[in-house]
Amino acid sequence: MKPPIKISVLFCIFLLTSCYESLDFNQLDDQVSKPVFTSAITYFTFVPAQFFDSNGNQKLFISDITNFYGFQNSYIKENLVKIDFNAEIKNEFDREVTLQVEFLNRNNAVVYSFTPIIVKKENLNYIYYKEIEIVSNPTILETEKVRITARLENTGSSLNANDTREFEFKSSVTIYIESSI
Repeated sequence: MKPPIKISVLFCIFLLTSCYESLDFNQLDDQVSKPVFTSAITYFTFVPAQFFDSNGNQKLFISDITNFYGFQNSYIKENLVKIDFNAEIKNEFDREVTLQVEFLNRNNAVVYSFTPIIVKKENLNYIYYKEIEIVSNPTILETEKVRITARLENTGSSLNANDTREFEFKSSVTIYIESSI
């Protein structure tokens, strides 16, 4: 035999004898996919001037509603097991700010609410984290909007509308899915 033919024959014999067990495709039935996704919810910055109405009267709170489409997909609704809510907050104000975060359904009814988040004055690096198990809070899957209300501490003194200090809020959710293949 010629050397290339010898090598080819040996290679074929090796390939044919190397698999000594049959493949078990039933193992795929036990396989679970566990993807993790992170999405921004809302970001805003406000200054003291935004706490004044057109007549110059100071308001103690402002509120904003953001649409959230993360749970409208049926695959996510059926396989979601946990949500992590994350927020990074910078409070340059000379007073405490209390945030109320509420998840709302399409009729603006609250389906989940966090305990108030209290950010002390001049705290420039406040981190908030909340884990939500779906099995304990299934109504959160009805969420279509997120309302965030910022309430100023009433110190008895008015804010300076020309002050340039800011309050910054960044938030995101990480969703954990588990599904059979």
